[in-house]
Amino acid sequence: MKNTRREFLTGLTKVAGGAVLGYVSLPVLAGCLPTSVPLEPEQTMTPLGPNGELAVDVSALTQSNPAFMVPNFVSPDGCGVMVTLTPDGLVHAFSMKCTHQACCVNSKLQSNQINCGCHGSAFRLDGSVVNGPATMPLKSYPVMPDPPVGGVANIKIT
Repeated sequence: MKNTRREFLTGLTKVAGGAVLGYVSLPVLAGCLPTSVPLEPEQTMTPLGPNGELAVDVSALTQSNPAFMVPNFVSPDGCGVMVTLTPDGLVHAFSMKCTHQACCVNSKLQSNQINCGCHGSAFRLDGSVVNGPATMPLKSYPVMPDPPVGGVANIKIT
């Protein structure tokens, strides 16, 4: 069987085109491969003081905005810390770890309650249980001084 020049050039074009396509698409395909170490976003953590206290500006707390999650901080239990202002003017700090099955509660209030999206537990601004399945209040952290001086409270993370 005799190959013609046209057949040779057609075959050569197919091989060269496949090589170029492979060369161009290899980086794209390599980006789709899983890595052995997942990449985590870089986080700037708020440091604890030498006595285990976290200084938090609570001046933004008002009766119309009674809670926030402490930015850039994860408590030792793996969830964040929420700071609240109760109607009686007291500032509270809690672990955001639900006492039912250790899910992290939502950082946004609903009807002035702290809610757990996993199983529906709800907590008051003082950390006590509104409705279960949780039966224990959120773990509280001491806030000093109460009321805070100059809008800053020290939260003792234990």
